[in-house]
Amino acid sequence: MSRIKVFSLDTPVGTIHAGLRGEALVAVSLRSDWDHFLKVLHKRVPDAQIVEVKPQYQKAGRQLKAYFNGKPVDLDAEVDLTGLPAFTTKVLKACHKIPYGKTSTYGQLAKRAGSPKAPRAVGQAMHNNPIPLFVP
Repeated sequence: MSRIKVFSLDTPVGTIHAGLRGEALVAVSLRSDWDHFLKVLHKRVPDAQIVEVKPQYQKAGRQLKAYFNGKPVDLDAEVDLTGLPAFTTKVLKACHKIPYGKTSTYGQLAKRAGSPKAPRAVGQAMHNNPIPLFVP
């Protein structure tokens, strides 16, 4: 059984929920719906044992709070991509390397992920990104 620490954070765009294995993010939900977050989390970590924690005691929680308070912050908390399909993992790792403030097309991400002819598949991988904001 995997121990997953979860926290919720009220922001100007609603409540954000996050789950961490150790200090690494496994899921972030930008939807305020707690039940939806739990579905996303259990899809990522089916044997999750949920332990609620306070966001201020987690690096990711402190970074999100600063971000939503308008402070410049590098959302560099560790991410855990374990269990995701191999292609999705490659795409998310490539996206994670995009410097702050820079953009990339799906075609460019496909090239960086080693599949230059797969921009539509990149779009699907990004649509299913379990860690938005930290992997933009």
